Amino acid sequence: MKLLKNLVPFLFISLTSVRLYAQIGQETAFSRELNTRDDQPVKEFVTSKENIDVREKSKNLEISGDVRFEWRNIQEKGIVLFEDDFHRKDDDYDYYGDYGYYGYYGYYGNEGDKGDKGDKGDKGEDEYSRPVRTFPHQYRYLRGGDHVDKDGIPISTNDFDVEFNLKIKYTFKDAWAKAHLQFDNPAGIRGKNDCHSTFAIFNKRGNKVERVFPRDQRLLLKGSGEGIFFTLKRAFIGYNIYADGKHRLDIEIGRQKLDDIFDSEIEFTSRFDGILLRFASAVEDLFDWYVTGGAFVIDERVNHFGYVGEVGFLDIYETGIDLRYNIIDWKKNGKNRCFIWNPLGADFLISQATFTYTYAQKIFCMEVPVEFYSGFLINHAAKKTVFTRGKKKNLGWYAGLYVGNVDRKGDWSLDIEYVVVQAQAVPEFDVGGVGRGNIFNEALLDFVHNDDAHLHVSDFDGGSSYSPGVFGYFPRRGNTNFRGWKFEFLYAITDNFTLDFVYEFSNEEDRRIGGPHKYRDFEIEAIYAF
Repeated sequence: MKLLKNLVPFLFISLTSVRLYAQIGQETAFSRELNTRDDQPVKEFVTSKENIDVREKSKNLEISGDVRFEWRNIQEKGIVLFEDDFHRKDDDYDYYGDYGYYGYYGYYGNEGDKGDKGDKGDKGEDEYSRPVRTFPHQYRYLRGGDHVDKDGIPISTNDFDVEFNLKIKYTFKDAWAKAHLQFDNPAGIRGKNDCHSTFAIFNKRGNKVERVFPRDQRLLLKGSGEGIFFTLKRAFIGYNIYADGKHRLDIEIGRQKLDDIFDSEIEFTSRFDGILLRFASAVEDLFDWYVTGGAFVIDERVNHFGYVGEVGFLDIYETGIDLRYNIIDWKKNGKNRCFIWNPLGADFLISQATFTYTYAQKIFCMEVPVEFYSGFLINHAAKKTVFTRGKKKNLGWYAGLYVGNVDRKGDWSLDIEYVVVQAQAVPEFDVGGVGRGNIFNEALLDFVHNDDAHLHVSDFDGGSSYSPGVFGYFPRRGNTNFRGWKFEFLYAITDNFTLDFVYEFSNEEDRRIGGPHKYRDFEIEAIYAF
């Protein structure tokens, strides 16, 4: 146990001395979370390397991990707002943009009386010859070229990441603990990344800043690399309450991933910070079955908690058929942290049924596992809203084929999946599957309030009525409202070293919500698991 004694102080120092930062780069926080979620081929390969004993005489401690280097080429095309100044010619001036039709929405005129066309205001200036500010929109590429993010930094179509995962599990008698640290950093040199800064002039004693001058740092060598970002992905304690060889009841407390516990391809991307109960049993000659349920923290600031459960029947009549049903409650009754009563963004009570059929198939004289899987879900809490043009868009479904399994040198697997997620099917922070990029991190429920002075935005969706307090809409892109395909091929070069190839693309499920949108991503990832 000498290694354990040396390892614990190292982990403690790391956790207490390094500041926690959100991952930055060319992805939103949600996109990065979705990208770091392993799909089935990678998950099974990494899991197969997790049971390594530190010493032959000590069977309690297990250490595993993996090192990854990833390149992604990402293309995204959608609606974008831009500011346009033009001169008003008459009262019915209309503007035709690159996508659709836009009416005339507001202008900056003089403060005095307008009078008839051609008259001058109190300030003696012809308001009809002055620039009029509008906010039209275009359907265009959002990455590459001269495109920038909200901070004015260029957005590339290429994304490079370096990642290290460390997993530790300790089991003794009827209890266990498990932790998983993930270091996921954008690649590149560190460099000096500020474009503008300040230069201080001190007094002679050096204890006071006399003046501060602007400093232009645009000519310096820049870099995107970082080396300090890490995430506590998992940290939980488990205890076996009862076991008799046929029945088993466990309890676990702490942090896990929802998709570690519950089955879905299009939800459960979020954390599970809470308490979980698992019961498993079997009916002889019929099936194995289990029930899992728990409660978790959503927002501690406003006492917002979620509840989730799943029941499953496995290998029914030894046919290889598995059936599962789960339900999760995200609803908030009361005020959220922004003091909004019963917010629309929490209107999610989701039921999901999944089906899996697994069998062995001979391919090239080898017996290869083949799995057909599918799922369907519905959000029972969805309402008809102005953001969805007066309709419920609360359904999601997927179907896929998974062939092969990767465990040692020469193994391979292929995963093909089709996914449809409507706008209100899954919370935007919890959706899985292909996704739609959403580089600007826009949400379905974003809007411009009418208290914002001098801001005039056309109705993006081409004529849906305004709701009280809403003056105009941003593009309702969000992370849902898509249909797409994913193709993934994993090949083991050695027992520990694999290459993962992924190509995925999606379009909008309903173009009337946020306009047309296209996304595609090609990824190559090298993974060494130990």
